[in-house]
Amino acid sequence: MTSKLIQLTFLDPEQSILVEQDEIVLTALVSAGIPIKQACTNGVCGVCLTPLLSGEIDYANRQPHGLNEKEKQNGYFLPCIATCKTDISIDRPKVRLR
Repeated sequence: MTSKLIQLTFLDPEQSILVEQDEIVLTALVSAGIPIKQACTNGVCGVCLTPLLSGEIDYANRQPHGLNEKEKQNGYFLPCIATCKTDISIDRPKVRLR
């Protein structure tokens, strides 16, 4: 199984974690102790909305219903249903944990 590197640019200091190619990004972030708000975990609510700074993700056959066209154009993605196609860099999630 191939591992992909996710660079987390919102941490101080910057941090990188390795995830399996078919691992859901949200699962990898939570497992690594990265603070990210989550709710439905199926791409509908949009609570985990996160900016994708670089790289490519894949939703496979799932639909990101919680992501509108403006958010897509502004580079946001839903880590709750996404896997990495390439190494990716992300920014702070849109909704902050309190």
